Amino acid sequence: MKKRLFLAYVFLFWTGISLAQVTVKPRVEEAPESDVIITRVELTKDFTILHMRFEAPVPSLKDRKRNLFESVEESIGIDPMSELQANAYGRLYSFAFVRTEGIPTRPNYRIVQPGDVVNFRVYYERLEPGLEVFDLRECRSGNRWTCWNFFNVHIKNPAPKKKKNLKTPAVPKAPATKPVEKPAATPPPLTVLLSGQILDAVTKEPLQAKVAVRKEGAKADTVRTIAGTGVFRKNLRAGKYQVSVHVPGYEAASATVDAKEKDIDQDFLLKPVEKPAPPVAPPAEEPKPVEAPKIEDLKPEVGNKIELKNILFETGKADLLPESRVDLDQVVSWLKNNPTVEIRLEGHTDAIGDPEKNMELSIERVVAVKRYLISNGIEAARVQTKGFGDTVPLTTGRSQQERRLNRRVEMVVVKK
Repeated sequence: MKKRLFLAYVFLFWTGISLAQVTVKPRVEEAPESDVIITRVELTKDFTILHMRFEAPVPSLKDRKRNLFESVEESIGIDPMSELQANAYGRLYSFAFVRTEGIPTRPNYRIVQPGDVVNFRVYYERLEPGLEVFDLRECRSGNRWTCWNFFNVHIKNPAPKKKKNLKTPAVPKAPATKPVEKPAATPPPLTVLLSGQILDAVTKEPLQAKVAVRKEGAKADTVRTIAGTGVFRKNLRAGKYQVSVHVPGYEAASATVDAKEKDIDQDFLLKPVEKPAPPVAPPAEEPKPVEAPKIEDLKPEVGNKIELKNILFETGKADLLPESRVDLDQVVSWLKNNPTVEIRLEGHTDAIGDPEKNMELSIERVVAVKRYLISNGIEAARVQTKGFGDTVPLTTGRSQQERRLNRRVEMVVVKK
């Protein structure tokens, strides 16, 4: 019985190896200037799995003292719009993101402290056999994240070998003839390239857009245009697709394409939505400190909350203004007078602008406040941070005064 079980385990083990191809420490010709590496690439029947490792750098004491507002923690996450790309046979192939393990997808994120090590996996569609060099295009720069883009990653992914016919009937010898050269076989196209350009119908200027591509009976896949060009590209397998384009301030547009053998060119000219001229807004007033509840009167009971009204930032940024130091120092004193209390800093913005950027800004602002508290002797473990962006407004009004009420930092007691 034991012998049979042992042989069964051996069979399952070798079967698992045969179903996956693994490249350990693949050669990368160009990697990001960050602390993330690809440790292994695994090719299964359905997926291309990137095993990756991130190690948060540990700043020296000298570097930490150089600037009180210097970051002591990082936020990491994977862009769900990332993809693998490969150039072969005179065309561009792309393989979409599927899921992650061990790391969240943006806009969610994971906070890491200096010295933390995170091992994680990212799943993409399976690379076609024969594609042994690819790029990982994780995101584009300029969106407040450091992009983990890797170029020319070399792996083992050989094309399938042709089976040899071992049984051949005996034939009589024929007189010698001059061999006829056969033309080199051209591999059939695996996908069809859909490409096009999104333009303003009036000015003919390129637009930054999101293009949704949906195959009949499947979920839509979204691609972004290349910055500054309005050009989009997407590799499609055979079938009919609905292509839809949405740009804020423009009428939506769509088209149906049939992916067969030839590449597809599909441009879109978007008409601007006519809007009434907006009223002239009065010049923005400089933020002024307002009378706020005294921090020292806050009782250290779980659930108690206070709004730190005089914590002020530069417009659209997470840089603390000098006027904020008075209230910040009061928070430091209150925490030192209540040494067992733990708090959560909650950041809020108004509803002007992109909701995703507002969420990022609210997080960055409370992290800036936390850094100030840490630099003044408060333990990092006592201070939690959470950003709400524009999702929890105090008022839905659009005036300057009402929007100012929504831009706030609140302190909540979470442990007595």
